Amino acid sequence: MATPAGERVFLRKASGLIKSASNTDVLIYDLGLVSIGLGLGFLLFYGPAVYLGGSLYVGTLIAGGAMLLVGLGMLAWTITIPRSGGIYNFGTRSMWPPLAFTLSFVEVTAWLFYGSFGAVYLAQLGIAPSVTAIGIITDKPGIESFGADLAGKWGTFLIGSGALIVGAIILASGMRRFFFTQKVMFSIAVLGTLVFIGSLLFTSRADFVSNWNSVMGDRLDVGDDAYNGVIQAATQAGWSDPGFDWKQTLYLSNWAFLPLIGAAFSISIGGEIKQVGRGQTLGIIGAIVASVIVWIISIALVFRTMGKDFLGAVTYSSLNGVEGAATPVTPFPTLLTGLGTSSVTLTILIALGFIGWIWLWVPTQILYPTRAIVAWSLDRVAPDKLGTVSERTHTPIPAILLCLAGGITFVGMLSFTSFFQLVIFIEVAVLAWAIVLLAGVFFPYRRPDIYNKSPLANMKVAGLPVMSVACALGAAAAFFYFFNLFFDEFAAGHARHSLSVLIGWFVGSFVIYWIMWFIRRRQGVNVDLAFKEIPIE
Repeated sequence: MATPAGERVFLRKASGLIKSASNTDVLIYDLGLVSIGLGLGFLLFYGPAVYLGGSLYVGTLIAGGAMLLVGLGMLAWTITIPRSGGIYNFGTRSMWPPLAFTLSFVEVTAWLFYGSFGAVYLAQLGIAPSVTAIGIITDKPGIESFGADLAGKWGTFLIGSGALIVGAIILASGMRRFFFTQKVMFSIAVLGTLVFIGSLLFTSRADFVSNWNSVMGDRLDVGDDAYNGVIQAATQAGWSDPGFDWKQTLYLSNWAFLPLIGAAFSISIGGEIKQVGRGQTLGIIGAIVASVIVWIISIALVFRTMGKDFLGAVTYSSLNGVEGAATPVTPFPTLLTGLGTSSVTLTILIALGFIGWIWLWVPTQILYPTRAIVAWSLDRVAPDKLGTVSERTHTPIPAILLCLAGGITFVGMLSFTSFFQLVIFIEVAVLAWAIVLLAGVFFPYRRPDIYNKSPLANMKVAGLPVMSVACALGAAAAFFYFFNLFFDEFAAGHARHSLSVLIGWFVGSFVIYWIMWFIRRRQGVNVDLAFKEIPIE
C-alpha cells in the first residue's frame, strides 16, 4: 500500500505494548536502574580498598561526565526512533543487521546478568549485613550467625532467585502495576537514603569510633581500640594511601560508570512513553545528575564520620581476609553505618533504603531484555512465540519467562561458582553501545528517510546534525570506558578467561542470527525487508 506521496505504510500488526509511562515514571525507572544505593556500595567498598591512590570524588565526577555524553547520544537515538527494544532498533536501521543483532544479543545478556547481579547483592549488600549488624548491636549471636548464613551460597541463591521470581510476576501483571510498585520502592529507597545521610551527618567521628570499639572490640582480634587496630592490621597486610594517582582514579571510576549506565535504560521502553522527548530527557539526564550529587554528598559524609583510612582498611581486610581485622560479613555501608550509630532502628531504616535501591534494579533488568526479544521476534529473527504480548496485561509473557529462567541460571552461577569475573559482561555491553553510538554519527546521512521525520532533523551544531555530534561524543566516552574496563584487571580485564567470554558471546550471537535467517528463509520469509522500515510501535 502507498500514500499519495508514494511512501510505504508500515502494515505489520502493532506490538501490543501500550504508552503507559509518564515523565515521572521514566525518571524513577532510570534512577532505579542506576540504583543509587548499590552504586554507592560498590564505590565505598572497592574504591579505597582496591584502587590505592584513587580519588572517589574525581572518579565519580569523571564517570558522571562521560555518562552524560553517552546519555545525550542515546537520547538522540530514542527521540529519532522512539520504539521499545533498546539498541536493537537503532542498530538494525543503521548498520549491517547481523552485526546489529549480535550487539543487541550480547547487550541483552549483559543486562540480564546484571539483573541477577543485583538480586545477589540484595542478599549480600542489603539483607545479610543488616541482620548481622542487628545481631551485633543487640548482642544476640543467633541473629548475627543467621545474617552470616544469609550471605552464604544457599542464602544468596534463594534470596536472589526469589527476588527475580517476584519481579517477573510484577512485570507479567502489567506495566501500570510495575510502575506503581517502582514508585513505592522508590519512596522507601529515598527515605532510607535520607536516614543514611542524616545518620552520618549527626554521628561525629568520636561517636563512630566509640560505638565501633564497643561492639567490635570483642569480635575482632586487633585489641580494644578496634578502630585503630583495623587500620594498623590492614596497613601491615599491605594496604596504604599513597596519595592521588590518576591511573587508579580512572580505574576506580569504572565502579561509578557501571551503575550510571542504567540512567539510559529507558531507551528500552521508548515506544511506551507518553511524551518521548520530554520524558527521556528528564529520565536520562536527571538520573545521572541526581545520582552523582547523592554519591558525592554521601562519600564526603562517610569520610567525615568514619574516616577515609578506616574505610579503606576495613574493606581491604574483608577482601583480603586480614587475620583478626575482617568483619563477620562484608563491610558494606549498611553494616558500617548501623554499627557506627549503634541503633537497631536506624540500621533497619538504612537497610530498607539500600534494599529498595537494589530492588529497583531487579525487575527492570528483566524488563530491558524482554523488549529487545519482542523486537527481534517482530522482525522475525526470533521465534514468533517470543513476540507474543498478552491482550489482557499488554506484557510479553513468554519473553519474561525466558528471561526469568536465564536470570535464575546466572544467580546460581554467581552464588555457587567464581566463573564470571566481577563485571566482565559490562565490557561487551559498553562495546555494543559504543558501536551503536558510532553508527548514530552517520545515521542522518545514511537514513535521511527516517531522520528527516525526527524532531531533531532541523537542529544543528556547527552546521552538523545534532544527532551526529551527540553520538560522536557519546561513542568517544563509551569506547574510553570499554578500554578502561579492558585494562582494569580487577573489575573486568583481558585475561584469557575474560577474552573467551567476550569473544564467545559475540561469535555465538552472530551464529544465532544466521540460524534464524536460514530458518526464516526456508519458511519463505525474507527478514531483510523488515530492516528497511522504522520498527513498529
